[in-house]
Amino acid sequence: MRTLDKSKTLFGTFIELPTPASIEIAAHAGWDFVVIDCEHAPIATNMLPEYLRAAEASGVAAIVRVAMNNAEWLQAALDSGAAGVQIPQIASVEQARAAVEMARFHPIGKRGFNHFVRAARYSAEPLAEYVARSNKDTALILQLESANAVTNADLIAAIPGVDAIFVGPYDLSQSMGIPGDVNHPAVLAAGQRVMATAASNGLAGAVFVNTVQAARTWVANGARWISFSTDTFLLSEAQRNARAAVAS
Repeated sequence: MRTLDKSKTLFGTFIELPTPASIEIAAHAGWDFVVIDCEHAPIATNMLPEYLRAAEASGVAAIVRVAMNNAEWLQAALDSGAAGVQIPQIASVEQARAAVEMARFHPIGKRGFNHFVRAARYSAEPLAEYVARSNKDTALILQLESANAVTNADLIAAIPGVDAIFVGPYDLSQSMGIPGDVNHPAVLAAGQRVMATAASNGLAGAVFVNTVQAARTWVANGARWISFSTDTFLLSEAQRNARAAVAS
């Protein structure tokens, strides 16, 4: 399983299409990671093992964005062998601590324990090694996508067991009363504050972008893990461009 380096600038893309082939295509395109989107895409937990096999076989790190911050979703992603889990709509210290508790084994958290799952190679990996590796190498990414979340960013980032804090610019812009205006100076200023908070706490600052210029702006503002667009958008854009080209 590939891991995610908090000290490096990494580029990935979201997987929305309900097929492991999309992960293979993204891997062959050279992305450092993919984010399997169980929040907004029609991807169920019983599909995750096949998605994660595709990621491992093609050599790309696979993060699972769960639908919500609960044990059922986190357990399914972690037991299936995700390189990281990404949790939406974290706005408070209490929510962040609950995420850590559900995602980490003792002594950091209270994650449900099962040594016979895919993540532990179906018990082929020694138990103590599995627990230590899971706590050390599996990334826990918390999405801060509201004005309240930005206000609490310092406290959230200081919680042991968190690896990255992720800015969701679209939801953040909505909470700030400027829905969809992800390049608004207020949104960028809030995001820059989150990136600085991540860096000062030894975390990776992460963000979603949908243009090359936005990626450059956020890297300049300190972002390290850049989720660039989605497989659906990139496919749609390529189709439109090809159609326009052949008809010109």
